[in-house]
Amino acid sequence: MTRELGPSDGAPSGEPDITVTFTDEPRPVGPLRLLGLRQAAFDDAHFYLLDGAGHRARLDFSRLGDRCEVVCDRRISHIPLLIPIVGLRLLLKEHVLLHAASFVHHGTGVLVTGWQKGGKTETMLPFMAAGADFVADEWTIVGGREPTLSGVSGVARLWDWHLRQFPQYWPLIRPRARARLRLWRLYRRLYGLAPGLDRLPGRPGRGLRRLSMDGGTDWQGVDQIDPAALFGDRVRRGHVSLDRVFLPVVGQEDRIEILPVAGAEVAKRMVSSLAFERAALTTAYLQFRFAFPDRTSPLIETAREREERVLGRTLADVPAFELRHPYPVALQDLYEAAAPYC
Repeated sequence: MTRELGPSDGAPSGEPDITVTFTDEPRPVGPLRLLGLRQAAFDDAHFYLLDGAGHRARLDFSRLGDRCEVVCDRRISHIPLLIPIVGLRLLLKEHVLLHAASFVHHGTGVLVTGWQKGGKTETMLPFMAAGADFVADEWTIVGGREPTLSGVSGVARLWDWHLRQFPQYWPLIRPRARARLRLWRLYRRLYGLAPGLDRLPGRPGRGLRRLSMDGGTDWQGVDQIDPAALFGDRVRRGHVSLDRVFLPVVGQEDRIEILPVAGAEVAKRMVSSLAFERAALTTAYLQFRFAFPDRTSPLIETAREREERVLGRTLADVPAFELRHPYPVALQDLYEAAAPYC
C-alpha cells in the first residue's frame, strides 16, 4: 500500500472510500473458473484477480461507486488495480488522478502532464535542483472549485542519465542501486571500446545495443525513492494552487520549443492518456462482465465523460504550454526554457 500510494498523513476522518482486507485464501462459492489462465477467475458469486503465483483478490466491479472492498489473500504480491480504483473513487469527488508530475516554483503551482515517456520527470527534476518544492512525480490529484494540486506516492524513477546530469542526487540513492548503475556504466564503456560489437547482427546484437543506450532497459533506473531522501523538507503535503500547466512531448527537432496551448486542449488530450493508463482495469472489467453479464459499473462506463468534464473545468483558465524537446535532453536547458513561463 505504501509503495503505491506513499506514506500516510495520519488516520483518515469519516468512512473509508476503499477498504482492503487481508485474509486467508478466500474460499470459492462453487467451482472456480479461470480467465486468461492466471489473470482472473470467478466462481458462482465472486470475481477474483490473480497475481503471478495464483493468489487471489476478490473485487466486485459493480460496487466501485458504492463502498468498495478488496479482499486479498494475505500471500498476494500486491493489491491489484489499486491506483486506477483510487482514481475512479476520486472522480466521485469531482477530482481526477492525473498521470503527472507537479511542484511549486517561486510560489507557482506547476502541473507537468502528458503521455508516458513524454518528459514529466525530466521537466520536474531541474526545477527541483533549482530549489522548487516537490508535490508529485507519477500521480497528481487535480480538481476543486479553485483548481488545486496534491500528490500521490513518491518519486517513481530516476534514470542513470538523470543522475549524471545532477550528480548531487547520486549519494542520496540506495547503495545497492549505485552499485548496479556502476556496473552498467562499466558495461557501456566496454561496449564502446569493443570493435565491431555495435554491428553484431540478429537478436543478440539488438539486445546488446539496447542495453548500451540511455533508458534502454529498466536496469538503468532507480525506483521507489522517498522524495524526502532527495529533497529534504521541500516536500509539500496537502493541496497547493494550480497556476501553470506544461504538456511535454518529444519532438524530432534538436531544439526546445514552448508553445501556448488551451487548457481545454490539454484536458481533451489527457482524457485519452487516462484511458490508456486504465487499460488493465478495463481488461479486468470486461473479464468481470464475461463472468457476470448482468452486473455493470456505471462509474467505469462513464469515467471518460466525467474526466473530460472535471479536467475541462479545472484547466479552462490555467495558462498552459506545450513543451517540445529532443530525447535525451540537457535537463538544465529544459529548466531555462520553461522557467520564464512559471
